Amino acid sequence: MNWNNVNVIYKREMGHYFNTPIGYIFLAIFILFAGFMLFFTPPRFWDSGNSMRSFFDLLPILYMFFIPAVTMRLWAEEKKSGTIEFFFTLPFTETEAILGKFLSALAFLAIALSTTLPIAVTTILTGNPDLSQILGGYLGGLLSGAAYISLGLYLSWLVNDQINAFLLAFLASFLFFMLGYQPLLQFFGPWKDFLAFFSISWHVQSLYRGLIDTRDILYFILFPLLFLYLNRESILRSR
Repeated sequence: MNWNNVNVIYKREMGHYFNTPIGYIFLAIFILFAGFMLFFTPPRFWDSGNSMRSFFDLLPILYMFFIPAVTMRLWAEEKKSGTIEFFFTLPFTETEAILGKFLSALAFLAIALSTTLPIAVTTILTGNPDLSQILGGYLGGLLSGAAYISLGLYLSWLVNDQINAFLLAFLASFLFFMLGYQPLLQFFGPWKDFLAFFSISWHVQSLYRGLIDTRDILYFILFPLLFLYLNRESILRSR
């Protein structure tokens, strides 16, 4: 694998985000909802001793809308516009193309998360927060985001329209979120722990509490690898 090729595709995709208004609109929406979660959703920022708990608790819900919007165009737009055939005549392997697109979406998400860092700094300076929870929250946000991005990227390949890609990724993200929703899991009796293990939201909770569990880290490595692999296999079968 040639990392220079990955970098070329990465820069191409980042250009799609920032050479048009769409990327800035997505960032503005992210900042708007992040502020709403912090300051207007219990426990509110100033009512909880300047805590970011409400932001991290609701971040998976924001991801269900934000990440499908970020990933919906990655393959679907190429297929709808007809540039997909030209794209694969270039000297890139399928793996290089997938990684370039995946890393660009992950970098865009990291930029979105970084817009909340001033609030984290304010929390540290004005309150008495558990620093491990803040660091774990951001690590969990990035790792869970990578999982949702790999899922959205794969599903974007399966359809030819951005709207369908968004809806499919939203529904799949909702499923992986609800698998860790405790009130729902009570209906599955002895199967609840088995189902919860597959949930992104279930694995990220320990990180939000500042706890590093090797099982969660392994999950957040294997989950993206699985869907990136499925994406590659789907491309190979269609060519």
